[in-house]
Amino acid sequence: MSKKPQSPLLTKAEQAQVIFEDLVNRQNIKAIPTTFVADDDREKQFKKQIKKENPFPGPFGIVLVGKRKPAVNQLFEEEKVLQTPAIAAVLSACSSVATEIGGLRGDNVKNAETTCDIAFAGLQAIRLYMADYSGLRFKLSRLQSAIRVDNAWNGSFYKYPSKDGRQVSFHVYYQDQQRKLVAALPTKKASEKYNMFSIGKDRKEITKICKKQNAVDLEELSFENGACGCMIRSRDEWEATEVGKAVCAMPLITTEKFGGGKKKKYGKPGKEGPLSGIKVLDLTHIIAGPACSRVLAEYGADVLMVRRGDFLHQEQAMLELDGWAGKNSIQLDFNDPKQLAKCKELIKKADVITYSYQNGTLDKFGLSEADIRALNPNIIYSNLMCFSDTVWKQRPGWAPCAEDITGLSVRNGSLENPVNLNGVPLDYFPGMVLALGTLQAIAQQLKEGGGYKVTTSLTRGAQYLHECTDVCEEGKVKPTLSKVSTKSNEKVWDKVLVTAKGNSTGGSVGFPGPATVNSCYPTRVANMQFKDGRKDWKQK
Repeated sequence: MSKKPQSPLLTKAEQAQVIFEDLVNRQNIKAIPTTFVADDDREKQFKKQIKKENPFPGPFGIVLVGKRKPAVNQLFEEEKVLQTPAIAAVLSACSSVATEIGGLRGDNVKNAETTCDIAFAGLQAIRLYMADYSGLRFKLSRLQSAIRVDNAWNGSFYKYPSKDGRQVSFHVYYQDQQRKLVAALPTKKASEKYNMFSIGKDRKEITKICKKQNAVDLEELSFENGACGCMIRSRDEWEATEVGKAVCAMPLITTEKFGGGKKKKYGKPGKEGPLSGIKVLDLTHIIAGPACSRVLAEYGADVLMVRRGDFLHQEQAMLELDGWAGKNSIQLDFNDPKQLAKCKELIKKADVITYSYQNGTLDKFGLSEADIRALNPNIIYSNLMCFSDTVWKQRPGWAPCAEDITGLSVRNGSLENPVNLNGVPLDYFPGMVLALGTLQAIAQQLKEGGGYKVTTSLTRGAQYLHECTDVCEEGKVKPTLSKVSTKSNEKVWDKVLVTAKGNSTGGSVGFPGPATVNSCYPTRVANMQFKDGRKDWKQK
């Protein structure tokens, strides 16, 4: 009798063990007991969710289901690039470090354990498709955002052949960047005219334009005009470039200590979790940066997000919703001297700053890293960009660009048919890596004092996914710190979504459940509430 093949979830759980144990050794983390759960019942549970709690009306709801279905299906299939095990490993490492912080602050964490559900870990990369929400005005705002972003310039979905037989992709999720790219190319209409209703016609036009220029020339043209586009490269091609060599030579997380300030004394953690009372000033946008501060909020940090406008009127509401979870928002226009001064006062009071705008964007306001450190020498400054501190550090970049330029989409498909990863892991995953580095810096500050800079990038995260896949293929790491199970009794995973009520978008929001559960710090849904119009931090 032939043996039944092992389920993909169980394989991913075993891969998560390998990556987790390699990671905790790499980062010198004292791991708490960790179990990776591969529950095959999740497949039925998740597939039922595809058509449930769909916030888009009428035919747009069908479009959303069309995004959800393949994304959910892939969670239960083998992966060429091991994004799900890598996410599981990083979030489990975050749980270990958060536990250390709780212990340093006086909690009894002697019996702390982490349980990580592999299917829910995979779900973290497709969060933006799965969320549900009430509030009619926000539903309209997010739908309008989706119509804008799902157009023929969206490099996540559409690649174009160039004159030299290579392929290019464009990544211009803000209208101002798309406007610059459209102006630099001989297009037939204004940037605002490209949307999901004209994709077929627009793709023909863009194909004709791209076939008249070589791929590298289109890449340079994009960056020179303040937009983002790239030639799709293999891993070998990426690693042979100057920027690729520089990124590969960097540690996954770069941590620098500044000064010798006093140890932080936050007192014993409150009900919110091990980070309760720690003030995070969030200077981030879209997905990757907010993903970092969302993880900190899940562990109880008091996160204040600085935005120019309220949540209902963000251009990229389609992509940003998940990044608002767990945060309060203050609206500040830095062109107004009084409002800029308010931001600087907040910087002085913050314990952590997360920053993910293009390098140098806020320098003209006196908010460069050096300026911020002058205001608050003991700050933890957590920074995420696309191309790290390389010759390309001033260039804009987005997650799908990082996949295409580093060879991940080729590894996931082929050079002739590159295939982007499932969901947007190169946003969420580097944000989680930055959260891990930030947690380690908080722990180090509690022990030694001082200020810190923590850095990673989208392309370094992409390279790490290559490395995670490599380490599992090599088979040299033998797990000793973790185990695998096929069942868990954790109630938080009885439902796919957890619901945060009373948000600024006009009601409740259902977010995908967490990937990890910490026995000392149970999941607290109230931590995920988000509010606009704040004047300062306000502990949840």
